[in-house]
Amino acid sequence: MSEAAGHPSARPTARIPSLARPLLSLLAAVLCAAAVMALARLAVGTPSGQRLDQLILSGAAQHDGLLSQVAPAAVQTVSLPVIAALLGLTALLVLIRRRTALLLPLGVAVLGANLTTQVLKHLVVTREALAPGIEVTPNSFPSGHTTLAATAMIALVLAAGRVRILLAPLGAAWTLAAGIGTLVLGWHRPSDVIGAITVAAAWTFLALAMDGLVTRARLRRGGSAPARRRLIGRDRTTVLEVAVTVLMGLVGLAALGLGVVRFIGLGLPLDLDDPSQQLAAVDAMTALIGGGTAVWLALVLALRTPTSLRRAPADRVP
Repeated sequence: MSEAAGHPSARPTARIPSLARPLLSLLAAVLCAAAVMALARLAVGTPSGQRLDQLILSGAAQHDGLLSQVAPAAVQTVSLPVIAALLGLTALLVLIRRRTALLLPLGVAVLGANLTTQVLKHLVVTREALAPGIEVTPNSFPSGHTTLAATAMIALVLAAGRVRILLAPLGAAWTLAAGIGTLVLGWHRPSDVIGAITVAAAWTFLALAMDGLVTRARLRRGGSAPARRRLIGRDRTTVLEVAVTVLMGLVGLAALGLGVVRFIGLGLPLDLDDPSQQLAAVDAMTALIGGGTAVWLALVLALRTPTSLRRAPADRVP
C-alpha cells in the first residue's frame, strides 16, 4: 500500500446529500402555486366554477353526516389562542430538541402562507356573481381559517421529531374537519378551503427546499469528512415512518380518485336546488380535500431534510 493511500487524508470523502429532495420540493412548490392561480381563475372567475361552488355550499349546510356534525366544533379550535399555543409548542420543541436551524424555514412557511392568503383575498382576487342562483358576497378565496389551521399543524409535525408519524394523520384529519366546518357554517366556499390548503402546501414545500439547500451547503463547507460521514450515516428515518408515509400517500390518492369519480357522476347540467346532487357534491368534495391533505402530508414526510443531516455533531441530543 502506498503512503498516500494509507494517509488519513486519502480516505474517501463522505457523500454529500443529493439535490433530489430540495429540487423536488421546489418543483412541488411551483406546481402548488400554479394550482392556486388556476383554481382562482376557474372557481371564482367562471360561471361553471361558481355554480359548482354554490352547489356544494348549499349541500354542506344541509349535510347531517358524522363529519358535518364534528366539523363545526373543529372550526372553533381555529382561534388565535389555540394557534398561538400550537406555534408556541412548535418553537419549544425546536429549542428542546436543539433544532434551531428549523426555526427559519418553519417561520417562512407559516408567515408566508398566511400573508399570501390575506394578499390574495383582499388585493388580488375579486369576485362577482357570474350566473343565476349565485350568492352575491365579497371574495373569500382563500380561507384564512383553513390556512391558519394547516400551517400551525404542519409546523408542529415538522418540529415533533419521531412523533410526527402520529401527528401527521391527526393533523390531516384536523385540517379536513376545520375546512369542512367552514362550509357547514357557511363561512367559506369549497374552493376557498382547497385554495388555502394549496397555499399552505406551496410555502411548506418552499421551506423544505430552502432547508435542504442550506443543510447541503453547510455539510459541503464545514466539518471533516469523518464527521460528515457520521452525520449522514445517522438518518433515523424508521421503517414505521416509511410505512406511515406510504400508507398516507396511498389513502390520499385513493380518496382523490374517489372524489373525481363522484364529481364526474354528478352529471350536467348542475341543478343548484337538487338535494341529492348537493349531498353527492359535498361527499365528493370531502374526499378531494381529505385526499389532497393526506398526499400533501405524505410528501412532506418524504421530502423533509433528515434530522441527522441538519444538526452538527456538537448539537446532538443525548
